[in-house]
Amino acid sequence: MALYAVIGLGQLGAAVATNLANGGEVIAIDTNAARVDAVKDHVARALCLDATDERALRASGISDASTVVLALGENQLEEAVLATMLLRDLGVGRIIARAGTDVQAKVLERLGVSKVIFPERQIGTQIARQILMPSVREIVPLADDASLAEVEAPEGFIGRSLAELKLRTEFGVNAVAVRRQVEAVQDDGTVKQADRVVSNVGPETILEKGDVLVVVGSDDAVRALSAAK
Repeated sequence: MALYAVIGLGQLGAAVATNLANGGEVIAIDTNAARVDAVKDHVARALCLDATDERALRASGISDASTVVLALGENQLEEAVLATMLLRDLGVGRIIARAGTDVQAKVLERLGVSKVIFPERQIGTQIARQILMPSVREIVPLADDASLAEVEAPEGFIGRSLAELKLRTEFGVNAVAVRRQVEAVQDDGTVKQADRVVSNVGPETILEKGDVLVVVGSDDAVRALSAAK
């Protein structure tokens, strides 16, 4: 099982650590004992230590982690720089670090950080997208000019096949799956609605009421699709 580490257990770090634990072992680190205590039941190891202390960091076993997430606060650039340098010395291959400004990002990148994230900017972008495109349930950037998005099938699409809709030529998106509500019988005999992903979609796939299209395309293309009737 893959080993990951998260340094800094504020709201961002705690969320990353607990979610990573669903797919691997996680070492969660912070200098705040209360934060460490809050995640200890959700991760493999929760340690209260200073990530700028080389001896303590080495003893934590973090050098075995395939990826380390530095989720320190915006005003902790010095700590992030020192921690990054130590992680590089310990041979950690992939470091993902939080930054609050472009200057911080440049500093961290020059130290060898694999990826810099701007959580506040990304959240702001997501909120704006949801306001501008209310029928888009979720959108995940794949590159500068492409995103994976879940778009509620417009009323006019219901009962029509993907071949008829010509999504690529009409909207500039490619459908890769359909999320559909189906009836599922529970152990007690009751029937409930369950979410099912139809991944083998093709030209013959006919859309049903309540379907959600999973598409890949530019933001402009996704916006055009979300505005269709």
